[in-house]
Amino acid sequence: MADLPEFTMTGGPLEVSDRVLRAMARQTMYHYDPLFLELHNDTIDKLKKIFQTKNDLIIMHGEAVLGLEAAAASTIEPGDKCLNLATGPFGKGYGRHVTTFGGELLEIEVPFNESIDPEAVRDMFRAHPDIKVLSVVHSETPAGTLNPIEKLCPIAKEHQAITIVDAVSSVGGMQCLPDEWGVDICIVGPQKCLGAPPGSALVSVSKDAWQKMLGKSEPLRGSVLSMLDFKERLIDNGRFPYTPSVNQVYAVREAAAQLLEEGLEHAFARHRAAALACRAGIKAMGLELWPASEDIMSTCVTAVKMPDGVTDKALRAMMRDKYGVMISGGHGDLIGKLFRIGHMGKMAGVSYVLVALAALEKTLTDLGVKVPAGAGVSAALATA
Repeated sequence: MADLPEFTMTGGPLEVSDRVLRAMARQTMYHYDPLFLELHNDTIDKLKKIFQTKNDLIIMHGEAVLGLEAAAASTIEPGDKCLNLATGPFGKGYGRHVTTFGGELLEIEVPFNESIDPEAVRDMFRAHPDIKVLSVVHSETPAGTLNPIEKLCPIAKEHQAITIVDAVSSVGGMQCLPDEWGVDICIVGPQKCLGAPPGSALVSVSKDAWQKMLGKSEPLRGSVLSMLDFKERLIDNGRFPYTPSVNQVYAVREAAAQLLEEGLEHAFARHRAAALACRAGIKAMGLELWPASEDIMSTCVTAVKMPDGVTDKALRAMMRDKYGVMISGGHGDLIGKLFRIGHMGKMAGVSYVLVALAALEKTLTDLGVKVPAGAGVSAALATA
């Protein structure tokens, strides 16, 4: 069995703090123990502050993809026109959820190194004013790009459409204002910028979204995908729809507390600083960033075009096994085309970026790519 890498700087999960690990290791409680109920409610309160929302918030147990699928299952009425915005593998993939639950799929797709133009969305609503659901990824982690949901979601709300936002990798690392921007369902993964292990979906739900779920001809209940079960059983009556992952709640609560103690603005600035340092280092090494322009780059991950003559497998294996740094390759249609350095949560620090850049330089040199010695690290330091 391979040894654990010294640094995990992937597209997620990433390393978590010792404080979060200790919290997760505490004794498991009965989920109706008064102490656990107090901890659960406190976790919800902390997450609302991080989401910057007054909407209801639920913790679904089963990784972030559960929340993404549940949003479609709970809101889409068969025959609903649904506009899906595809800017990467995750955005494109959401269209499958739309059709699985009977939605009529309309889609705006752009090359997977670009983001969505709000005018294209406005044009689609002009052509189809009866669109009921808009789905979009905020931070498209596989491509390292960012969509302007602060401009996209208000267009949908002008037409009374429900908005589903995959904010799995953005909340906690960059500004996201669900209430102000018109995000009805906001799904977040704890294993990204929040700095906790994977295992749950953190979801805020607006009043409009609850009404859409209740207004279906057959509202979804009695299913692990049912968000209504959380509303009607847990929020309204204090009964969990199924046994929650108790120790996962411990970890999420501790990660949320740690983030709030730091302060959101400080955390956002830390993620921006890590991203800027990483981009500067990549460019100084003579490599090309994957996104079409820097103004659409996410602050949680840096996506880089694969250098000529280098394979994804060789690059990542050598970085991990020889230099102790685990990074991510491409995902879906982007496999083999790029690699990604993640800087989220605990790992969103310039010092960690310097380690990754140094390991990358050594790896590329070993693989026969000419890289200016020390240029990446020097350029990254110059941004600090």
